[in-house]
Amino acid sequence: MYIHIGEIIKEAVKEKKMDVTEFAKKINYTRRNVYKIFNKPSIETDVLVKISEVLGENLFIRFLTNKEIAAYGHTKLKQVELWHALEEWQAALSVATEDKRKEELKIQKRRELKARNKLKRKV
Repeated sequence: MYIHIGEIIKEAVKEKKMDVTEFAKKINYTRRNVYKIFNKPSIETDVLVKISEVLGENLFIRFLTNKEIAAYGHTKLKQVELWHALEEWQAALSVATEDKRKEELKIQKRRELKARNKLKRKV
């Protein structure tokens, strides 16, 4: 089974209605390098993990073939386990994303407070 991961990533970014500049910032890449990723048929796993986190979607699941899924899920129970594991991963990713957003807001508030205190001292 041939998978062009760059095309999958490009489509996922488009589905999230995220522009390339925003996506590039979130994965700490330049726009130019993001376009290079879109053209890559394969990608390093650490980069795919980061992209999956930013997009809130496990892109690794795209690499499973129906045969692999069938081999894993001989019973309905195994299929349910697979879906629950995927849901748990997505929930954990959502929590991690929210925690990161909260931490970024705290940092921003600390910076604003420091800036205000500096202004007060000057006045």
